[in-house]
Amino acid sequence: MKMVRIESGSFLMGQQGKESECDWDEQPVHRVTISKPFYISQTEVTIEQFQQFRPDFEGSDQHSPYVAGVSWYDAKAFCKWLSNKERRPYRLPTEAEWEYACRAGTTTPFSSGQKRPEMGQPNPWGLKNMHTGVREWCLDLYGEYPAADQVDPIGPARGMTRVVRGGGMDNDEARYARSANRASIAPSFAPYEKRLKPHEDEDRSPGYHSIGFRVVQAPSPTTRPLPYEPPFVQQFVKQDLTQVKKRPNPDKPYFRKRYLLPTPPENIDRELIDAAGLHPSFRKHNHSPALEVCPNGDVLMIIYTSYREYEPGVSLMATRLRFGADQWDMPCQILDFADLNDHTPLLWNDNGVIYFFWGNPRFRTASAFPFQWTTSNDNGATWSEVRFPNFKGPIGCHSKQPINTVLRDLSKTMYVSSDGCGGKSVLWVSRNNGKTWYDTGGRTYGRHTTFVLLKDGSILGMGGKNTEYKGTGYMPKSISKDGGRTWEEMITPFPKQGSNQRPSVMRLQSGRLFFAGDFQHISGDRPEGATESGSYVALSEDEGKTWHVKKLIGTQQHESKSRHNGADTIGYSAARQAPNGLIHLITTMNRPCLHLVFNEAWILAKDTRYEDMSDAELMNSSATKILKLRKFKKKYSNGDVKATWSGGVADNGRFLLDGTETWYYKNGKKQREVTYKLGRKVGKETYWAADGSVKWSWEHRNDGTSLWTQWWSAGKKKAESTWRNHKCEGIAMRWDRNGEIISQVKFVDGLPLRR
Repeated sequence: MKMVRIESGSFLMGQQGKESECDWDEQPVHRVTISKPFYISQTEVTIEQFQQFRPDFEGSDQHSPYVAGVSWYDAKAFCKWLSNKERRPYRLPTEAEWEYACRAGTTTPFSSGQKRPEMGQPNPWGLKNMHTGVREWCLDLYGEYPAADQVDPIGPARGMTRVVRGGGMDNDEARYARSANRASIAPSFAPYEKRLKPHEDEDRSPGYHSIGFRVVQAPSPTTRPLPYEPPFVQQFVKQDLTQVKKRPNPDKPYFRKRYLLPTPPENIDRELIDAAGLHPSFRKHNHSPALEVCPNGDVLMIIYTSYREYEPGVSLMATRLRFGADQWDMPCQILDFADLNDHTPLLWNDNGVIYFFWGNPRFRTASAFPFQWTTSNDNGATWSEVRFPNFKGPIGCHSKQPINTVLRDLSKTMYVSSDGCGGKSVLWVSRNNGKTWYDTGGRTYGRHTTFVLLKDGSILGMGGKNTEYKGTGYMPKSISKDGGRTWEEMITPFPKQGSNQRPSVMRLQSGRLFFAGDFQHISGDRPEGATESGSYVALSEDEGKTWHVKKLIGTQQHESKSRHNGADTIGYSAARQAPNGLIHLITTMNRPCLHLVFNEAWILAKDTRYEDMSDAELMNSSATKILKLRKFKKKYSNGDVKATWSGGVADNGRFLLDGTETWYYKNGKKQREVTYKLGRKVGKETYWAADGSVKWSWEHRNDGTSLWTQWWSAGKKKAESTWRNHKCEGIAMRWDRNGEIISQVKFVDGLPLRR
């Protein structure tokens, strides 16, 4: 290898500018000092060099002569091998070292100026291919930038992905090859085949990609990593299971409506999302949700957020309805393969283990796996390292987009639902809990098919996007009696579905089948003779042969009101049943997304008590008092108090939080404090950093509004906004670190007041 000496110095890391020029994760721009000189390879590691470490590595003609398709662990192992071989310390470059070397003293988007250099053209310090060729692994875990100046930074202490530099992950556009551009992916990302070379049929070798690496010859950094702060949705998660089966009387109808996501970000332009103080990754198109009820009774939702469905900036946001609380948390970002379109999340509670699947449908054909996943054994408080499926045998046509159901058959075989090509769906199958996977070869008769296991062991697939049974206008169903290898098509009594529509099916604790969908196609079309419009839920006592259908109440129109001929829709839905028997159904493509909760008694009831209620009444809790209040306490392993809270069963049968809930850091300082009254937050809510400074606070007022104030680490205000029922209301303001106003916008019912 030819190594280039890089002298110590400082530079401004990141890029500030319009969204069309740079990404949110490149900010804030901050000064970084590289305190010691280091050597870095002039080019990426070559195939010939890597073969001295791993003789069976073949490489790819597409990326020759450089290595591509290796995991972060492969790159790290090569550095260790080279260090032992030459008795000198070799490692991957830190992200800061990489950008410092790439910029080579320049401040323009590329080291060559405003335009991307040609392949092989050296930068001012003699390094080649920093803006071209294979992408490159860096040492750091991926995380958000701090604002403070840094010396020899090495990234955060924890994370799910490693930094990738030098180009876009799912395209070759110059914008994503700028000096400041950041990408990331899970460190185990690589093909499973040891020869690491794609087949002629690219879909048979998922995981082959364009990421290689270059090496640094220098001692390992001794800098302490930045503190890691988990997403809010992963914090303050109770592990208590004693109250989760408390429920309203199952023999009496129960129905409740909530707004699922706040407005903004729902259907609002980016600058207004920022103005409301929300995370800079949030975008207005929030779609294709995942839903699951955790073992502790919390309801967890993950959804992708984007401008356009398949852009590289798509990421995943999450929110939690905590058991006993009456309001969903404000959403937060939960995961992002930076510069990749993270898509179609899917959650599944497998007997206490939460699986979280998602896909990357616009990643280069040979690069993306059909899906990837992570698991949680503690109700989503922590997650395992991301895993990629090891497929045995050929993989047929698919679009790398999980749907909304996972199931196990009578032999405990696991089936993960996913879109196929065109109007079809596929079940990916594992007989050994995810160690290996295969494609059965079968495809259903509809895209976005939702699945359930029947009592005789066969698999029922309901519905499909833009498909119908033999021109009748009715939705098809698909039944497989051989584990998904072949399917039989049959008619259902439900109308066909189209774009922006995804039905939901599941088996209830009672043994009945539950199904939800729309009475009309998105175009407004209905089968001949059908007169009902809007959305429905249905129960089946005979394994889907016949259905008791009830019109769903509390629903709303599509965000584009002309769709469905103005009728209501549940859009892309997901449904799960909680341990207490309540059915949770979430909808998208509304303004905003909705959360509907009900029991089987409501579906079967003939009275119209709930049907006659106003929207405001459906959203109001029926609880008036706690019948018996209990106090709870959680401790750290050393016996110190971690959290205290109180709650009890209310007169409507629900367990509700009531009283002050306090969480503590290990050093005994308060981390968060909030007071509940019948499940609703009242008074002051505060979240402190470990050093005792306030990160944010809420003032929950008697008039139903809540003032949200966020703070910079220096104690100055960062953002302030007022919310009512998950909608921004009144003047929202943001300040920079110096106290200067960045934006000031007046909202009315979640929308900006236009003058």
